[in-house]
Amino acid sequence: MIQMTDYNAIIQAIRQWPADKRFSLVQEVLQTLAPVTPPRSRRRTADEALGLAAATDHPAPTDEEVKQWMEEHRMEKYDK
Repeated sequence: MIQMTDYNAIIQAIRQWPADKRFSLVQEVLQTLAPVTPPRSRRRTADEALGLAAATDHPAPTDEEVKQWMEEHRMEKYDK
């Protein structure tokens, strides 16, 4: 663990650096705080694909129905 005297010595040394070097250091230190998470795969599984293509008893909505739903949603969202 770092001692306060070491910390203060480091800070004093860094204050001597040019501004661009201090800024680079700050960026690198902040990157160490960022959570490391693996990127999520965008590929769908076979089960998801089958679910998307599943047949239903209901016909697909018409363009007019979709437009009406979108308008109703906008009204609910923005006209409050």
